[in-house]
Amino acid sequence: MSAKHKERFSIYYRNGYAVLRVFPPSRPEDRVFAEEVVNRMKLLQIPMVRMKFIEDIIERADGSHEKLVEWPTGAHLSPQLNLRVSEDFMQAEVKIDPPRIGGGTVTREQFEHLLEDNTISAGIDWNTITNCIDHESYDRWITVASGVLPVHGRGGRVKYLFNTDRGKPFKELPYGRIDLKELNFIQFREKGEQLAEREDPVLPKDGFDIKGKPVVARPMDQEEAMLAGELTELRDRGIFALEDGNVRLDKGMVMIEPIVTVQNVDYETGNLEFEGSIIIKGTIADGFSVKASGDVQIAKSVGRVLVEAGRNVILEAGINGDKEGKVIAGCDIYARFVESAFLVAKGSLIVTAAILHTTMKVSGNLLLEGGRSEILGGLGIIRGWVKCRVIGSLYETKTNLIVGVEPSELEEFLDLLKELEELRDQQDDLDKRIRYINKKVLQPAAAPELTLQKTIMEREENVITLRIEEYSRKIQKIRKTLLPSLDSFVLVEDMIYPGAKISFGLLEFAVDRRGVRKTLLQYREGRIKESGYNPAEPPEDIHFFR
Repeated sequence: MSAKHKERFSIYYRNGYAVLRVFPPSRPEDRVFAEEVVNRMKLLQIPMVRMKFIEDIIERADGSHEKLVEWPTGAHLSPQLNLRVSEDFMQAEVKIDPPRIGGGTVTREQFEHLLEDNTISAGIDWNTITNCIDHESYDRWITVASGVLPVHGRGGRVKYLFNTDRGKPFKELPYGRIDLKELNFIQFREKGEQLAEREDPVLPKDGFDIKGKPVVARPMDQEEAMLAGELTELRDRGIFALEDGNVRLDKGMVMIEPIVTVQNVDYETGNLEFEGSIIIKGTIADGFSVKASGDVQIAKSVGRVLVEAGRNVILEAGINGDKEGKVIAGCDIYARFVESAFLVAKGSLIVTAAILHTTMKVSGNLLLEGGRSEILGGLGIIRGWVKCRVIGSLYETKTNLIVGVEPSELEEFLDLLKELEELRDQQDDLDKRIRYINKKVLQPAAAPELTLQKTIMEREENVITLRIEEYSRKIQKIRKTLLPSLDSFVLVEDMIYPGAKISFGLLEFAVDRRGVRKTLLQYREGRIKESGYNPAEPPEDIHFFR
């Protein structure tokens, strides 16, 4: 027996009537008496009926619904239905407010009237409504009607059988962390392998809303172009590789890029320069260079070498450049460690261990993840954000990071400052020489050559003065563009040591003599804002790899 049947009897409002239900007694002492029913009717202000009528219902006690008398004022006790309909008329939901004492349960007729009054005629889920009535589902929104969305026509699309988005080849973990164990820059495919296929077109099919109105489907559009590029061919509704190589999508065209794979780069191979990608299973000997229009991937650590890539450089082990190693990437650089090297990345620089005594120019972000995650010594100019565990060392090693500005713009500004300083030195030197000649010219035995020298130096001084004015204007103009990006920040999970210098553009952050622990630095409203950092609750206004 359900919970509501544990009652001996119930009186409630239903469809304009007071209804009585008397349940079979499980024990003699559970028998219902007519006086109890009458007292309940008086309490609910229900009009009276003959006692004999009530006694007959009690005698049957079969749990059936028995109409006692008309009771229109009992309507306010009934459960109330609330309806909400989506703006596109594709869904209707109902919430039932529970009845008051004597109100009874919700009925199918109430749902029918509600739907009819709101002209809802299609997609009605009567099974859900019946279940809602049977289980008295109160105070929650339940979908009772749903339209059918149209199936828009579509010409055959191209399904690419490789990863077309190589901008983020790593797995992103919570709180801005990433997993660099597997990279996905080079996608090798063998000759004859299928690279793309044509999907079947989709025929249009109209839908309808909950008011029964049709929702017209869009007609079928043109097929998506399937373009076969270099070293691929189009056949049998697909694109296939004509040679082994790296597959990629270039301006909508599927192409195979040849891959050069060598064990080492040394005197047996000479310097490598290739229109494509290069995989080096071993290392590059000191003094050698590798240049590729695509990606360069190197398995073992390298030293005094030059590596240039049109896209990404992956140093699976790392680089110890001994102040001569240089890596330049058109996109990102990935490395396990970097020491005494010069790095230029038009994208981001991502390192899994440490960066030591290195010059970095990064147009994207700098992320150190795993292991020491330490930046020690050297200079870094980072356009985006920096995230690491430690900057500097206990021994106050000079470590200079400049964030929030494009490296090339800052370099131009610094070069102009240096040239301006040299011009002013030349101007001062000329002033001294002109003053000296002026004294000589005034002497009676002065040679005519001195006057000529003075004239030449004065002209030279005028030229330098004009150049100083020109450089000063350029410097002022560039200075206005060197405002740090609001998306840039420096997040240090452990410690910034004294000796580290951190700047946002031209604005320097003062590192306390005791250092700074677990901090987040941001450029806000013309100043550097410092706040503590809790990795479990990262600030809402910082974003990793958006």
